[in-house]
Amino acid sequence: MANSVNNPHKGTVIYEEGGDDVYHGVPKDFVGKEVTPENFLAVLRGDETLAKAGKRVVNSGPNDRIFAFFADHGAPGYVSFPHSVLHATDLNKELIQMHKDKRYSTLVFYLSACESGTMFEKLLPADINAFAITATNTVESGWACNHEPKVYKTYLAGWFAVNWLNNTVTNDPNKETLEEQYEYIKIHNNFTMDGGQYSQHAQQYGDLTLANKDHIAQYQGDKKALANSVARPVTGFSPSRDVPINILKHQIESANDADEKQQYVAELNALLAGRQMLDKQIVQYVNSIADIPGVDVNVVLNEKLELNNFAGYRQLVDTFHEHCYNLGQNTYALGKMHAFVNIAEQLTESSAANLAVDRLRQFCAANVAANNALII
Repeated sequence: MANSVNNPHKGTVIYEEGGDDVYHGVPKDFVGKEVTPENFLAVLRGDETLAKAGKRVVNSGPNDRIFAFFADHGAPGYVSFPHSVLHATDLNKELIQMHKDKRYSTLVFYLSACESGTMFEKLLPADINAFAITATNTVESGWACNHEPKVYKTYLAGWFAVNWLNNTVTNDPNKETLEEQYEYIKIHNNFTMDGGQYSQHAQQYGDLTLANKDHIAQYQGDKKALANSVARPVTGFSPSRDVPINILKHQIESANDADEKQQYVAELNALLAGRQMLDKQIVQYVNSIADIPGVDVNVVLNEKLELNNFAGYRQLVDTFHEHCYNLGQNTYALGKMHAFVNIAEQLTESSAANLAVDRLRQFCAANVAANNALII
């Protein structure tokens, strides 16, 4: 992000217009290809191999409190890394093991991603002293905000993160509890509009009693808010997966040079064409398994069934990720994973589920060319 070709000020990162650079001078322990699900979990568990290699890890014990904040794209049961994805069952398995190994006294996890509720719902136990807040429920898109049209020409922050950070800096963290922050987030973060087509509703999971007794300062630091600290106004919203489209639309509107405008139009058309192609491919694959007993094509393509069959769903998603489109790099494809949830929930027999996975592998090999590997 700091050194992206689209960043006009290389080496800097801001999250609000006119805000301070939050990148320069801040230690970076893992960058580039090191930012992986495996390293993330290893850091949490205090992996000795990483520590011996000179990498910082969470070297915690039974008396320590841990606070983790994760922000990226997501899908049912997954969150994205630059080139890969982390499965919800792997994350919760790690947290449970950390509790067994007495790696913490209490743990608080804030997670911002589309469908982020699926990372903890039915998975995070209430008896391991862990509490989580997610930006959305199990079926909603996350939202970007703080569109800056003049210099960076992008969305600088996530709506969920802006809300909890604003709450922290404008209140005394020694007095406010985690539950009070959650209530603040709900008031400012949650919304429904356009007849329910767009919405975002924060959720909480795990040990809810922890949220009522512990204070923000115990996890985010005890520096009292400055007397003149105020929450800055937030502008320019977009569903997270539509950010690339909306950025190009803004650039088309603001371009004064005809050639520059045409370049942005061409980029937008290519982006939309790629997404339409992926839409078509998903439909084609689903139709290709219509003969498998238990598959209801209409349900697969149009419903959002509740995720319970994590193992069957994981097989489908991992196959798609490995053989069709890299989910760490194709955020639009993440929005299609509900089709795989629906297939997994319909196919409870292993033979039928394995056939659907085999058909997906074959479909990817036959229909996804190398030059189609990036849709965004």
